[in-house]
Amino acid sequence: MHRSLSILNPLAALLCGVGFAHANFAVTPLRQPGASLDISLGNEAGRAMRQAARWLCNQQNPDGSWGTTQRIELTALALTALAAAPHPDDHASRSLAALWLGQSATNHLSSLGAHAWRLLALTLSLPNTPERSTYLQDLARRAPPIDDASADDRRFWQEVLAQAGLGEPPAPDADSTELVARAATIWPPPLNRSRAAWRLVRLINRTAGGRLMRGQIVLDWRSHVASWLISTQKSAPDGGGYWAADTADAQIAETAYGVLCFLEL
Repeated sequence: MHRSLSILNPLAALLCGVGFAHANFAVTPLRQPGASLDISLGNEAGRAMRQAARWLCNQQNPDGSWGTTQRIELTALALTALAAAPHPDDHASRSLAALWLGQSATNHLSSLGAHAWRLLALTLSLPNTPERSTYLQDLARRAPPIDDASADDRRFWQEVLAQAGLGEPPAPDADSTELVARAATIWPPPLNRSRAAWRLVRLINRTAGGRLMRGQIVLDWRSHVASWLISTQKSAPDGGGYWAADTADAQIAETAYGVLCFLEL
């Protein structure tokens, strides 16, 4: 194993109760300026997030991973959701997931997007130590060729590098600005998946500074998205809540995206 990627101190520290790095390395921006959710809706959103986190923990494999296929990307996605909104009840799940994901660091991924999720999950999860910085730099260097990735994956990779302290966030581009303008024109849009909702709210936050305008009217887009997420969450018989999808793995992904979408509101 590559020497610097075999450093166990950042990973082992998780099991010793060391605080996670979310205080300084939370998903940025979790929220941009704009109208807040009212108290009642905010409380409902908070309950829905906790239900989703509980459900994700219940779906975790004994070895710390999630899913049956594409386990690295799915584990990174689930861990990112839990680490970005940490709760004491989830600590064991996060620790085990970080160890499993860290041990996968030498596994080559052909998808830049999947590699970005892995880097983001470990950025959020590892304690802020000098070893952590070296570890993340080495992991970033193992990225697949950027030129082969989609435009969305390349932009997400730039955002994650900035999150890890390894680069600058990308500036809004013309395509993103046009998409936000279209969203304002048709708002409210038809939403059918939490992943699509997450991509939309990230676009609004990062391109329009969290403000969606139709002419001179400021649209209350946050309340609409929060209400949709709350109303579409399903209750699980064994506890927690999830967002439905065609397969068990897709449900894990949709639920993680649901948590991340709430965090953007």
